[in-house]
Amino acid sequence: MPGQQDDLFDYDAGLRRYHPHLRAAAGVRPADRVLDIGCGTGQTTREAARAAATGSAVGIDISVARLARARRVARGEGLRNVSFVQADAQIHRFRPGRFDLAISWFGTMFFADPVAAFTNVGRALRSGARLVPLVWPPRGRQEWDADR
Repeated sequence: MPGQQDDLFDYDAGLRRYHPHLRAAAGVRPADRVLDIGCGTGQTTREAARAAATGSAVGIDISVARLARARRVARGEGLRNVSFVQADAQIHRFRPGRFDLAISWFGTMFFADPVAAFTNVGRALRSGARLVPLVWPPRGRQEWDADR
């Protein structure tokens, strides 16, 4: 049935227990300009925007539907320092040196060409910027992997 899968599993809720680890590692500062790679529905982007009170957060994702939800929720929360871009972070032409921090909540592990993608993202980061991706460990080291 259409939409049944979405009803059975809320992606954000299913991964919520990992979020504090990303938040702690990222350490978003008040003036940071944050790029959220593969932002989906924008949960981490919105949180980054709240932490970067005098900075900003930009979420980038390829999904039009997820970004529509991200924009609706951000407007509803009254966030003014957040924006969302529908594009592929692997090839999007970011303004060079724009961001202080790039984060990703399981988004970077889907890059088709990781070397090209991280090179592209790297150009968007200023000198000394931070990159904090949250990704699954190799198979066999995943605590939820029943095949070990």
